[in-house]
Amino acid sequence: MKTTLLTSGIAVIISSFITVNGIALSGKPNQRSELMDTLKNAGLTGITCNPGYIGLDCVINDPASISKLSCYLKGKPSKSQGAVFIYEDNQNTGKFCNEKLYPNVLPYPQPPYPAPAPGNLRESCPLIVDIQKCMNKCVDDALK
Repeated sequence: MKTTLLTSGIAVIISSFITVNGIALSGKPNQRSELMDTLKNAGLTGITCNPGYIGLDCVINDPASISKLSCYLKGKPSKSQGAVFIYEDNQNTGKFCNEKLYPNVLPYPQPPYPAPAPGNLRESCPLIVDIQKCMNKCVDDALK
């Protein structure tokens, strides 16, 4: 009887450390402000972040909130870039995103790219064209 109670007690204690209810938004210990900004920008309030397995974990239990956060993070920098991420979707692929519920969540803005050079290549980069012609001539001469 004592053995059964002891075993049961140990199992309960171990399972309390292992079990995590919901899904966690995770980040490094020094990313508390980024975690809170992400939650705020995704429209989630009342969620606290506590020390967890990786650093800080913000546990979210509501499936609708998880979906909204996943849609917000979809395509953003992820764990591999040192950014905040959903623990079960560490590349921010939008694994839990239900776009039917949250179609208006804006995708991650891409950095502005420079406008293409006007005109054709010969007008915008005459030196490159001359170098290319010279290389072609050298190759042709070498093959003869």
